[in-house]
Amino acid sequence: MTPGDSGTGGPDISRSEFLAELQLLYRAAGRPAYRKVSDAIRDRDDMPDTVSHETVSAIIRGAVLPRWIKVECVVRQLATMAVVKPDTEAEVRRFHLLWSAEDDRQRGRSSGHSAQPNAMSAITRHPGRPFGEGLPPQNLFIGRQDLLDRIVAELAVQLFMPVVLHGPAGMGKTHIAIEYVHRYRGDYDHIWWIPAEQPGATPAEMTRIADHLGIQHSRSIMQTVRTVLNRLESGDAGRWLIVFDNAGPATEVAEFLPTSGGDVIITTRDTAGWRGRGRLLEVNVFERAESVELLRTRGHRISSPDADKLAEFLGDMPLALEQVAAMQSYTRAPVGEYLEQLESRAAAVLSQQRPAGYSQTVASAFGLAYDRLRHESLGAARLLDMLSCLAAEPIPLALLRRAGGTRIPAPLGRIVDDQDQLETAVGRLGKYGLARVGDDAQRLEVHRLVQLIVRDTLSEAELRLARASAHRLLSVANPGRPDDQVTWDLHSQLRRHIRVSGLVQNLDGAARAVVLDQIRYLALSGDPNEAVNLAQEVLPTWSEAGAPDEQTYTVRQRLGEALIQAGRYTEAMKAADALWQSIRDDPDFGPGHDLAVDIARQVGQLYRISGRYGAALDLEQGVLALLPPSPGGGTRRIWAQNNLAVSYRQLGRYDEALRLDQGVRRERARLLGATHNWTLLSGSNIARDLYGLGRYAEALAVMETVLPQTRRELGARHDFVLLGTRTLAVAARKSGDLDRALAVSNENQKDCLATYPDDHEATLAAIMTYANTLCAAGQFTKAWDLFTMIIYRYRRSFGVQNPLSLAAYINLGIVLRAQGERNKAQQIDHQTLSALRRTVGPRHPYTLAAAVGLANDFATVPDEHESAIALLADTWAVMHDVHGENHPDTLTCAVNYGLLGARDDKRIPSADDALARLEQALGVGHPHVSALRQGLHGEVDVEPPPT
Repeated sequence: MTPGDSGTGGPDISRSEFLAELQLLYRAAGRPAYRKVSDAIRDRDDMPDTVSHETVSAIIRGAVLPRWIKVECVVRQLATMAVVKPDTEAEVRRFHLLWSAEDDRQRGRSSGHSAQPNAMSAITRHPGRPFGEGLPPQNLFIGRQDLLDRIVAELAVQLFMPVVLHGPAGMGKTHIAIEYVHRYRGDYDHIWWIPAEQPGATPAEMTRIADHLGIQHSRSIMQTVRTVLNRLESGDAGRWLIVFDNAGPATEVAEFLPTSGGDVIITTRDTAGWRGRGRLLEVNVFERAESVELLRTRGHRISSPDADKLAEFLGDMPLALEQVAAMQSYTRAPVGEYLEQLESRAAAVLSQQRPAGYSQTVASAFGLAYDRLRHESLGAARLLDMLSCLAAEPIPLALLRRAGGTRIPAPLGRIVDDQDQLETAVGRLGKYGLARVGDDAQRLEVHRLVQLIVRDTLSEAELRLARASAHRLLSVANPGRPDDQVTWDLHSQLRRHIRVSGLVQNLDGAARAVVLDQIRYLALSGDPNEAVNLAQEVLPTWSEAGAPDEQTYTVRQRLGEALIQAGRYTEAMKAADALWQSIRDDPDFGPGHDLAVDIARQVGQLYRISGRYGAALDLEQGVLALLPPSPGGGTRRIWAQNNLAVSYRQLGRYDEALRLDQGVRRERARLLGATHNWTLLSGSNIARDLYGLGRYAEALAVMETVLPQTRRELGARHDFVLLGTRTLAVAARKSGDLDRALAVSNENQKDCLATYPDDHEATLAAIMTYANTLCAAGQFTKAWDLFTMIIYRYRRSFGVQNPLSLAAYINLGIVLRAQGERNKAQQIDHQTLSALRRTVGPRHPYTLAAAVGLANDFATVPDEHESAIALLADTWAVMHDVHGENHPDTLTCAVNYGLLGARDDKRIPSADDALARLEQALGVGHPHVSALRQGLHGEVDVEPPPT
């Protein structure tokens, strides 16, 4: 015998991959006798056919290549006999691909089963190359080679538009995309599968790509998405493919599509919505030959004529064929009887209105399968009913088990209470083709089409029961504590089901708690706009249910939180004002209620953001007066004191703020511990008070202790950490360490840009701090660029007269003077000073800083020296009263006065005396002192404290 000769006169396939892998499986099964394999196949009820021992021998020795149905039986039995048992279904899928490739090779053609079709002949394959995780598993695939070839051809054209597989539900669009992914995965470095049915969830799905590319997540989910898109488009991510499965119209997905760098495939029902936005490939019903092949491959002993009849009745729809073949294979019903049953059920099932695009034959086929399931196990049917009220996403069995011991009615209640019964019920769903079971039977997924038909099939009472069970499941699964990042994974899982299940319309307290926690989670985890959408969706229903209760007020309060996180301050202010008035006037709540204190804190923050510092102070003083002294006031009083201190800081009343913050820190340390995040926040606030008092070295020392602790407790991107980092950068600059201040402030403004919206108050403040540091370091051009940018954003988001906008103008004036633009600086400073006197008053630190700036403008022109002297004298007098005589700003004002040769006001210390005191306060060699000693006029810049 020559090498490769089987000894039987059969074809030479001894070197094929198919035969090599089959013989490895045969050895793993212990080389059983061929008759033993044949007998075992015949004795099993789950085999699609029987196989004689002669055929078993010929298959394993490579003498023949029979029909796939015979090979499948052998593979299943050998996998069962193997000592180390593989995943049988995975083995069947793997061997079907190998068999298809060998069948094509022997026939000398490229078909729907080809492992390497002709269309890909010019593409180098790299089977060992890594690709994206979490891809849907490969299924047995029939036909569709023309569509696969067209996908390959379209993607080969250098026209960056997505390939869009479109058509009605049930046509196999997703299966074609899955087959392409697995068949050609060797040609990509990365492949990502994005479920795109719910637009609100697409950003979160896109962030999975960041994990694969080593991109750090920001708290702003859209910023993470933008970073991912930039990386993909840059060409640095290798060759990649993204599949957006079951997308809506292009307008919902466009912002998540890369515009270059790789391949994109879309599956969608919406044909019109993608015209002109992609390369459309229509996915329609099977060719009849494909339908017959599928039925004969997946069904039990279906003849070609019977398969043709069944395909005709089912309209050649792939999903319908899959469902019917799975059920027929399980029930072993003759096709004639099966067709009669379908005929008798079709009229009743199809009498109900169907969604556009769904075939009646799909519904009738499913109706019969569902009836058989109900007859076999009502509990399993109730499980399917409940799952049909959730999103069409994989459901972990662990989530279902969490519902054990709850008030879900029997028989479903008994199933979720017993692990064995639950697994049995899940197995029944899989056998009937009603659910896809994966991950070692620990996850199951009900197709969205099956869900629709189930819901249409149920009576009103049954549908109410199913939804109630789904709501109970979600309520029990809710981990609560959305402020704790440990709970975010489970909140993310629940997110997909809240709307689909109708939970947003449920007025039960536990159901509402799920929604409230979800809103908070979305706002904190980087998707505040989605949090706004969810809050606005439930608010009308909750408000119309009766008199306002605590949950109704809470959803309004969390709407305000989300609007602030999203940087939508005008909307937030309107909502917060109305909310505060409502709860304050409600006799069941009032301004001293726990929730009212939280709402007052939000309103106060918005007052400060909008520049209404006095209104914020009045509000917080009023709330504090209503609360009993500690310990009766507890944490409510502590928070009220904290908020009052913030308003004092905004008004420049740093002594009063410091006294309050020190007391708050003591109480928090006593009640919560020294390293609790609220205690650490108080430490940062004390540093901000010390900074305002001109005690820069002390402020820096506090932050050097507090910030590392805060970062360890909360992570690098938490609000408290980002705000604290900015405080450290400011204190470092004012203490004279410009190199450290530059590095810290630069990194901080980058982190804020990656975490918050571009116009967010914290983002703009961080950029201002970096620009002030650049100015102090002499990098005036770069500082000017940043100041002009943030002034535009401040004006757009906060208004022209907002103190934050005016503060940015003060700092811009400093840069203009340094660049020799005296006239521009004077024009800006004059208008800014007038505006600040009107908005925050003549004694506010911003007003005093603007006055020093305008005096410096006057000082550059000899004819205006008298104006400078007069303005500095008046400003020093107010600074002396507000800040004290030894505050660095007061001393700077005195030095500037002396540099002009003025001696008229004997209260003002001489330039030499003021410089000596300033050097004592700031240290020898401090850049600010050195500049003044050289005869340069000192500047007073502004660093707005957090609101």
